Amino acid sequence: MMAGCSYESPGPQLAEAGLRPSLMSAPALDVARLAKTDDCAQCHVDVASHWMHSAHAYASFDNPWYRASVDSFRTHGGKTESRFCAGCHDPLLLMSGKIDREVGPEDDLAYAGITCLVCHSVEATRLDGNASFDLTDASVLIPDPASPSEIEAHRRRLTLPPLRTAALCGSCHRSFSGPSIGNANHLPGIDDMGDWASSVFGGGVPEHLVAASSESCQSCHMPKEAATKAEMAGAKDGQVSGHRWAASHTAMTAQLPSPGHARQATEALEGAVVVDIGNVHAAERRYLLPERAELRGGERLVFDVVVQNESVGHRFPGGVRDLHDTWIEVELWDAAGKLLGASRPTLQGQEEVFLFRATMLDEAASPEVLHSVHRFSAPAFDRTLAPHDARAIRYSVRLPKRLALPLRVEARVVHRKHSLQFQTFACRASRTERGSGFTQGAQARGKVALDPCSKQPVTEVGHATSWMGRGASARTRLGGAARPSVERLLSQGLALLHATEEHVAAATPTIRRALALARRSGSPELQARALVLLARLSSTQGRLEEALALARCAEALIGSHPVLDRVRGDAYARVWQWRRAAHAYQRVTEASPLDWRAWRDLARAYGSLSDDARALAAAEAGLRLAPRDEALLRSRALALEGMGSPEAERAKQRWLAHRTPDDQPALLATCEKTHRRCRRDRQPIPHYTLTPDTKAIHASADPR
Repeated sequence: MMAGCSYESPGPQLAEAGLRPSLMSAPALDVARLAKTDDCAQCHVDVASHWMHSAHAYASFDNPWYRASVDSFRTHGGKTESRFCAGCHDPLLLMSGKIDREVGPEDDLAYAGITCLVCHSVEATRLDGNASFDLTDASVLIPDPASPSEIEAHRRRLTLPPLRTAALCGSCHRSFSGPSIGNANHLPGIDDMGDWASSVFGGGVPEHLVAASSESCQSCHMPKEAATKAEMAGAKDGQVSGHRWAASHTAMTAQLPSPGHARQATEALEGAVVVDIGNVHAAERRYLLPERAELRGGERLVFDVVVQNESVGHRFPGGVRDLHDTWIEVELWDAAGKLLGASRPTLQGQEEVFLFRATMLDEAASPEVLHSVHRFSAPAFDRTLAPHDARAIRYSVRLPKRLALPLRVEARVVHRKHSLQFQTFACRASRTERGSGFTQGAQARGKVALDPCSKQPVTEVGHATSWMGRGASARTRLGGAARPSVERLLSQGLALLHATEEHVAAATPTIRRALALARRSGSPELQARALVLLARLSSTQGRLEEALALARCAEALIGSHPVLDRVRGDAYARVWQWRRAAHAYQRVTEASPLDWRAWRDLARAYGSLSDDARALAAAEAGLRLAPRDEALLRSRALALEGMGSPEAERAKQRWLAHRTPDDQPALLATCEKTHRRCRRDRQPIPHYTLTPDTKAIHASADPR
């Protein structure tokens, strides 16, 4: 995997001039042959039936959401520049050269998507993203079913080394934009690949202890399915790898004829996060868990909703993070059934709900809500959840003087594929003459004419029911609130570590209580998890010796562990003890050589020691995994400069080209002044006020 990576700018040897700014490399291929899928379906009946209604099959202009977005980009950014999109969405239009001209409903290739022979002809990949793969022009033998040698030759040709690797998926599920498509600056985009590789699922080393095993892209997104008797060739032990790739695209799968696609999308979402209630404040009193809270009428009540990414191997939600519509709904009820306050969408919009979304700013410092990539100027903030990470969102309400206890808190994370603004945008585009042409074209070719105006499914991803006030302990808790107290406190403590430095001490009693309960349980793993969180807290506050002592206590319980080395490395780095930090980070890279974050930390430590040779080696190892990471490019440039290398200036310019835009702080400051969401949601722990009940927007989500 590492041998096929490059941290240098893709040159002609990697991406042919006629395909850039896409990074695909392809010889003169028979595009008509690549588009042909019916011969595959003759033997691979089950796999073909999955694919024909998959997100890959609907990746091109017959996908009305994508078409609305790419048409807008092609109008404002340029047709040639839209090769950037086409490498992953429209590879056949790209290779044929048709992407450089008007793409109309009469063109068969506009309905091809990502065909069987595209993925099955990838002979090499790079970790740059933006379609950083190479296609082979080797012919495909359609074998005689009675000839074992022909079947084996067929199998070898179509199962090239990258096929079952994360790198194949990562070549498209990692992206960036920049000057090559008209943006003023380099801007990172989708990075499911990088997020996975640095998580436990991808073999990475997180900042806290996690009980999870490695998972590949394929094991999650291509689960095994029972094969039918019609599947002649692809079945193994009575199963085939699913080729639906439904992920979270519920807006699409709800309209497909096969219920398997919708079922897979829903199952991927349900239970993906854990939701809980904690950290209650009533007047000057604080309670770690809500059922222990004592409440009085007329007081101001403040509590946290804690959400943890439990099972998603990349950020939640993943993919195009500025376009998802995933939010938290909160309701507070009294014992008489009266709604005291709520935070949920209204018919006027979603201003009063927390959104799990990344926010990009345009040049006027306004959030860009329609994924108009050509308008991106700088990132604002990202409020999606990293793998196994937890976040706290704070809510407050003034309690009535006459209070019927106990109070019930309902919190749920809800997912809808597209925001209503983007749905309206795509809906309008689909009702034009051009949109109608593609609707008719899809139907004429036997495909589903997807309708972006249809009401989108709303999926509950996780929920919690908790109680507070007199009588709460006798009530039944549900969802994430039903977990053992020690687990709840560990999640809450992890979330509170994201607070600003002056407020992070608030996590102390929560984590210490978790440690006490873990000791009472006798579980070494639970105790070690609490000790690691305390060590991170001490490290954040600059208490080195305390952090190291806590790490030693955890090690005595579970033995040596790379997470403990990361904790030590971070603790040393915070107080500028770079040599010891480097030793700790070196052990992390040895335990997880494909974790680009570990190499980033190691390069920074060696660079701070002026050990340029080691800093360069670490930076280059990291850049083979994350070729455009700003910190790694900086470490490489400084190391080369320190060594007096003639490559130093070129490396410096490459680093400067990938820096966070210089005007990002000013744009964000302006956004904070003019947009409430910027002002509130950029905070590590955003604060919302519960308001009286209003009609939920998802009860009437048809934008027509």
